[in-house]
Amino acid sequence: MNFFHISDLHFNLVDKNGIKNIEKIFKSIASYKQKGDVLLVSGDILNKDFSDYQPIFGKIFALDMPFLCCTGNHDKSAQLIEALASLYPEHPLPRNKEKLDYICNKFPLKIITLDSFKENVAGGEVLPQQLDFLEQEIKNSEKPIIIMVHQFPLDAGLDFFDTKTGASWRQDFVRIVTNHTHKIKLVACGHLHNSVISHIGQTPVISAFSANWQADFDFMPLDNLKNISRPVGYYIHHFDGEKILSYAVTL
Repeated sequence: MNFFHISDLHFNLVDKNGIKNIEKIFKSIASYKQKGDVLLVSGDILNKDFSDYQPIFGKIFALDMPFLCCTGNHDKSAQLIEALASLYPEHPLPRNKEKLDYICNKFPLKIITLDSFKENVAGGEVLPQQLDFLEQEIKNSEKPIIIMVHQFPLDAGLDFFDTKTGASWRQDFVRIVTNHTHKIKLVACGHLHNSVISHIGQTPVISAFSANWQADFDFMPLDNLKNISRPVGYYIHHFDGEKILSYAVTL
């Protein structure tokens, strides 16, 4: 099966190039003769201070494939949960209405999604009870697993993200994945506005490209993010029953 993976759309960001990039990505995904089984959207669906999910959901619906999403630091948990309940009730919804934590068991892989949103905290927050939920769902799973969370849980060499948006919850997250790395086939993330790949144990951790704009990546201290002219893109993660092959599509 094929998982299409996009991230950081920042929809309604006032930037003509950003909107063109989003349109370009959706057109490319729609052009595949073999439709994806599901679209993973790993957060920052909207840009800050914009609250209407209907326009971007309309573009996603036009792809005619199921989609699963998580909350980014520019989304707000309550607003995204409300939008999904009213506009896309087929999407899994959480028991706890304050956090979009859920599982999807419809596919050969079990997808576990964590909500890391915290108001005005770029590095987010994952509470101890959420990490307990994650570990319990991993232990109880008879299927291989994909975990989706917005923030990249490792240092990425992007100083702005590592020092300014790093968060303590990442240590416990890494410990849990390390303890169950034989079950977890992929951690799918965003947030970095770059395609960045690392590993936790045997588990690949992949930050998808931003569908809107790419951040400068120079391994140097950086007070503010800089937009850089670079191709945008997305991932296709192909699961063959045993392993995941991740294909980066750039445009």
